[in-house]
Amino acid sequence: MALSSTLLIVLGFVLVVGWRHHFRTLESRRMVTELNVRAEALRKQRTLPVNSVVVAAPGRQKPLKPSMLLADATPARFDAKAPLVPDRSIIEVLPIINANSVLAEATQVIRKYMDTPNWRDRIIYVHEPQRVGKLMEDYYERQQSIDPVVGALMDQGRYRIDGTEIVLLTYRSARLEGKLEIALRQDPTGHLVIDWESLVGYSEISFKRLTETKTTTPKLIRAYVKLDDYYNYEFSDAKKYLSLKVTSSDNEDFLNAYCERDSIIGRWIVEDLGTEANSSLVKGYTIWVSYPPDAKSNRCLNLVQLAAGRWLIVPQKK
Repeated sequence: MALSSTLLIVLGFVLVVGWRHHFRTLESRRMVTELNVRAEALRKQRTLPVNSVVVAAPGRQKPLKPSMLLADATPARFDAKAPLVPDRSIIEVLPIINANSVLAEATQVIRKYMDTPNWRDRIIYVHEPQRVGKLMEDYYERQQSIDPVVGALMDQGRYRIDGTEIVLLTYRSARLEGKLEIALRQDPTGHLVIDWESLVGYSEISFKRLTETKTTTPKLIRAYVKLDDYYNYEFSDAKKYLSLKVTSSDNEDFLNAYCERDSIIGRWIVEDLGTEANSSLVKGYTIWVSYPPDAKSNRCLNLVQLAAGRWLIVPQKK
């Protein structure tokens, strides 16, 4: 009898401790979710690209597979005679063992960039500063856009894409897939700098402005792209057209872009994303889009060319 009582007491104690641990775990998860929501709300309130970055110590984990950033071709001005789809790149995964100095340099550059409040002072940390400085002015001053919030370090890796070496650091983020990939490449002096265009998902026109103007001139945008089942207006024939949901890099706006299913672009995309909307992959594309003449809707537009199958643009190896 005494043994049974002792056993009951022990079991009761274990249950109490277990339930306390369970509720503490739930409360911790709730607090993390709330902090993420607050961080995203703060990001939307900011008018200047001022962010903080949480950087973990360099590790030796296996690099992530290339995702939103590792690209296929280089778009410049729109060229109607250019190929409709990019050539495939050869992407090599480079070892990160004994690469601590390179990863440390990359982390330091990102920290300096994030700790610099004014975008004009950040230009020294970006790739091709003379060209990209003009894009930054457009992005921050005219489009009134801001940088994505950077969370904790998730992964790091090194790649060679068609001869160009890339250092890729992946952070937690409120972006569509819950992560933010920051690519760095060497400048002419051999120092690492940030590929800013892929960092922010730069488009030469904001989604809001695009829908307001309904321009028939092709515009270059970076977006998350997946197959969709929305067909309407000029693109109501689902047998003829392939529908794509095109979401802005900040996940605030979306459009539908269309191409003919039995076209070079249509076949390329189906091979890359899948065949069905409900099981489609989501990828970051760099694309040329335009509205049809006298467009009936500001939601539906043409997919004119697929400039790159990712956001990071590197010169093709010749």
